[in-house]
Amino acid sequence: MRKALKILLVVMVALCYRCYSYAQSDTLWVSDIYTSHVIFDTDLTYVDLSNGMIVAAKIIEQNRNMLAVKGREAFTSLTSLSALESNGRIHTFIVGYDGSPESLIRDMRENASSDGRQVSLNRSSDAPLLSNMVTMDQALYHIGDRKHGILVLCEEIMSYSDITYVVLSIDNRSGVSYETKDATFVIESKRKGKRTVHFEKTIFPNGRHGSLSVKAGGTAKIAYSFPKMTLSDDQVLKIYLYEDNGQRNLEMTVSAKDINSSGKGRK
Repeated sequence: MRKALKILLVVMVALCYRCYSYAQSDTLWVSDIYTSHVIFDTDLTYVDLSNGMIVAAKIIEQNRNMLAVKGREAFTSLTSLSALESNGRIHTFIVGYDGSPESLIRDMRENASSDGRQVSLNRSSDAPLLSNMVTMDQALYHIGDRKHGILVLCEEIMSYSDITYVVLSIDNRSGVSYETKDATFVIESKRKGKRTVHFEKTIFPNGRHGSLSVKAGGTAKIAYSFPKMTLSDDQVLKIYLYEDNGQRNLEMTVSAKDINSSGKGRK
């Protein structure tokens, strides 16, 4: 009897370890604050959630090979998500909750990394980590916005191989805390005349490290990574910060020159 119990215990431990390892490597971690995106080789024709009460998923209309996934609220149990591509390939993910996922993009395309952090196979092995970017000294001083006692700055824009890094900082000199889910990045036309065709495209970061929510009298910094970013002369990058449960919204404008001339850091 004891021998049978020992065997059963060993089997249970092995199964638990296997499930833990699987969850660590193959689970799609989502948040109720940030939107995660999954990129596929071809357009999606079908998506199914095992529990739509705790997780929401939507195929991006402009790019139907991209799926946006977000938690409706914080949850503790695991759920699943299945997606069918137009090429007949089907994917099933275990979905878990993480309030601040390390990566917001899962790239399922062939020759792409599984965690979305490697945007291109040409990425240099010495490309900086996001955790290192937030510790770098400020390099840009002309991009920012100051309202309501709050100062937000774009401190650095750096291109490394096929990755563009953007570092933002916030200094809350007001007497009230400032909370925002995340910055919104939109490529827009520079001129918006009546006879001008207006262009607007929201872009999503591959990863992020840090926060833009800050208590009264405090400071914070966040670093983002994007796929290679370039702009035409008649375009700008708008960075919007919308306050949660408030109206102290902030806005920054980044010129094409700032984006296109970014290099491997500044000395």
